[in-house]
Amino acid sequence: MFGLTTLAAEKIPIGNSVFIIISFLALMYILKKVAYGPVTKTLDDRAAKISNDIDGAEVARQEAENLAVQRQSELADTRQKATQVVADAKASAQKQSDTLISTASDRATLISQRAQTDAEKLKEDAILNAKNDVAALSVAIASKLMQKELSLNDQQALIDAYISDLETK
Repeated sequence: MFGLTTLAAEKIPIGNSVFIIISFLALMYILKKVAYGPVTKTLDDRAAKISNDIDGAEVARQEAENLAVQRQSELADTRQKATQVVADAKASAQKQSDTLISTASDRATLISQRAQTDAEKLKEDAILNAKNDVAALSVAIASKLMQKELSLNDQQALIDAYISDLETK
């Protein structure tokens, strides 16, 4: 009915079957060249892009971890340097304070020594002046006594006169 020969079991014509098979193979070849190739290429490109994105994300994550470690290290170094600067400033301030205290103490000692030396000199001068005044007074009294013999009243008057002379000086 359909063709010259048919398959015995199925009763499908062989000519049509060969045509269908050849048409199917030609359609597959055309689809492979026209549709399957570009679709496969697009899918491969997409897979490569995803793979590159994953690799890039991994590299970026690794770089971020490295930067975080570096940042932590730099932060620790900065803290250590800041602590060292504070310690150095404290040591410098203490040294300056000790120097100022030492200088002030030395000056106070020097002033005290000068004051003591001046006081001793003034005392010696006062004693020397007193000795000189006493010696002069003794000589003056002795010379007056030698010039005249004094009575008790005269002696008292002479002593009062010398005392008043000393008070005016």
